[in-house]
Amino acid sequence: MRVFISCDMEGATGVCHRDHLMAGGQDYEAARRWLTGDVNAAVEGALESGATEFVVADGHATMRNVLLDELHSAARLLAGPAQPRNRPLAQLGALGPDTFDAAFLVGYHTRAGTPGGLLAHTWVGRCVKEIRLNGRPASEAVLNAAILGHFGVPVVLLTGADDCCRQAREELGAALEVAEVKQALGPSAVLTLSLKAAHALIREAAVRAVRTVGAGVRPFEVRRPVQIELDLWRDEMREQALELGGEPLGRLGIRYEGADVIEVVEQVWRALAHTLRDDAAFLK
Repeated sequence: MRVFISCDMEGATGVCHRDHLMAGGQDYEAARRWLTGDVNAAVEGALESGATEFVVADGHATMRNVLLDELHSAARLLAGPAQPRNRPLAQLGALGPDTFDAAFLVGYHTRAGTPGGLLAHTWVGRCVKEIRLNGRPASEAVLNAAILGHFGVPVVLLTGADDCCRQAREELGAALEVAEVKQALGPSAVLTLSLKAAHALIREAAVRAVRTVGAGVRPFEVRRPVQIELDLWRDEMREQALELGGEPLGRLGIRYEGADVIEVVEQVWRALAHTLRDDAAFLK
């Protein structure tokens, strides 16, 4: 069995503040170890249930956060910035028909606008106020589940804070296995499990998640044609994004439409990268 693991950093065990999230921030190097440990725990649990192949897609900021020298030997690592020419599907990559049997989302967080959400945002917090997929506010978990679903890959496990786990089950279904590694106390504070306890929880959830594959679990699919609406924070951001297409929507919005979710996500990600081309360190 082949498992694709997309990992973010905001939902990793112990992470609570933006200083954890970028190079040079206080405890960023420690947070890289915490994230890598969460990923390894997911791999260990999946191996116990019979999974055999793993690709880990680093999906946070520069997308060079997972520590290769500490990564589980059963996994390969997809790393490097989400420039449209490199990774047009943003946090994902290496996908195709019949490539993977299941997916895990490790270290995820709540969508932009979530009241009190821990480090809440969607894709690019500095410019994105909200993203809607077919009219409904979408988190990164939903957007990535839709992309994976296009390729027939079901998301069977998510790890993160309790607020993200609740939101993901509301969006993707109550059958989703989750591992709540910390309790969100607000936008930048948590009550976290120890690494040892969190990793045991993730392993157990991964064991259960892999056992659901082939037992009726279905990929997350969205209605076609697909529409994504993007609300930005400032006028100049929208003007820059519209240089690459899209339909103006309301005061600061843009509407994109295409035959399937892949076509539309690639449009949106090109527009965001274009908007941030002058100051987005994570695209470099």
